Amino acid sequence: MIYTARQLFLFLIAALLITGCVNASEEVVFPTLNNEQPSNKVVAIYKGDPITSDELREFLAVQGFLDPDAPVNDSSYRKDALYQLIVDKYVGEEAVNTDWVNQQSEQLWNEIEHSYSQKIREQAYEELDITEEVVKKHIKAHFQSKQFFRDKISEEDVKGYFDKAGYSAEFKTVEEAKEPILQKLVQKAINNYVQDELKRQIKYVQVS
Repeated sequence: MIYTARQLFLFLIAALLITGCVNASEEVVFPTLNNEQPSNKVVAIYKGDPITSDELREFLAVQGFLDPDAPVNDSSYRKDALYQLIVDKYVGEEAVNTDWVNQQSEQLWNEIEHSYSQKIREQAYEELDITEEVVKKHIKAHFQSKQFFRDKISEEDVKGYFDKAGYSAEFKTVEEAKEPILQKLVQKAINNYVQDELKRQIKYVQVS
């Protein structure tokens, strides 16, 4: 099965999946990551920088924390996760406006705390070999990468999409439709970046 960028690291969708579906008394079965590779094994080289198996494992563990049903051991999923990891790690650091990043990160973490009790979170940290700080780090990095692409989308782009898509039937004003339109345009920009630029810049990929 091929996993697209839309299926990877969709924090907001992951939050919706767990919010209201898990209560403090319920048990959650988190995935077990199959990882027989040495932690320092290079799984990709991006612009001369190595990405190690340990970095990918940590990223996949966070995926499993946010969505226990994520197929973290599927090779296609892992490959696409590797691409998203690189986008978050290298593109996100170029984001300028941190207000939106901090707001979204805090909002998602509040939803996670509402959905997962402290006991469940501690269970996840132990089983997935991660910490709260690691989860928050990846959440912030992801929203930073989204912010980078948001910065590149103009009001004209949003209005053009609004007019073309006939959003007037769903929203009263462009302003009301701005956020969902931005999300669509940002995801499209990320998908295009991965296909058109990132995959050409990666000289080596080996995941299992």
